[in-house]
Amino acid sequence: MKHLPFIIFLLTLTLTLTCCKNTNPNKVQSVSTESSSNTTEGKLIKFTSKYNFETFKANLFTGETVSPDFSNNVFSKDKEYVKFITEGCKNNAINFGGHFTILQRSCGAICEHLFIVDRITGKIYTDIRPNDGRYGYLYKKDSYLLIANSNSFQDDSLTYYNDFFGKPEMYIWKDNNFQRLK
Repeated sequence: MKHLPFIIFLLTLTLTLTCCKNTNPNKVQSVSTESSSNTTEGKLIKFTSKYNFETFKANLFTGETVSPDFSNNVFSKDKEYVKFITEGCKNNAINFGGHFTILQRSCGAICEHLFIVDRITGKIYTDIRPNDGRYGYLYKKDSYLLIANSNSFQDDSLTYYNDFFGKPEMYIWKDNNFQRLK
């Protein structure tokens, strides 16, 4: 019962976000690559990038995956964290970069934390960027590319996004962390 107000808040926020998306292209007043100002509904902007998932192709590991390795991990004594990572790896196959499993956990409204587990070595990456304050993530099992703020896209074509929640950001996994692409 004590969580009921929070659940109602999340449901209201979800309905508000769903209702505010402008999916009718006839309502677009201007389409540009730069945002000049935000309105209550944001602007529909064409997304262009010289990168895509195929640009950063990864070879898919087909061997036996290992369990997460909690040794030398700062959160190894946190039972909730260990359970989340362990269960997440049991329920999710490789879903990023050829041999990694990305697990997402909400950290509040329009906020998600990423945890990455190397399924060959079991190493867990927690101190990575971007790691909060983003509006969804998009990634593929055979690519090193990650798109942050991906929920702002209007559809799966990744052609237009609503700038109300920020511009999609592209990152590449390199040297055990994400590096932002310009």
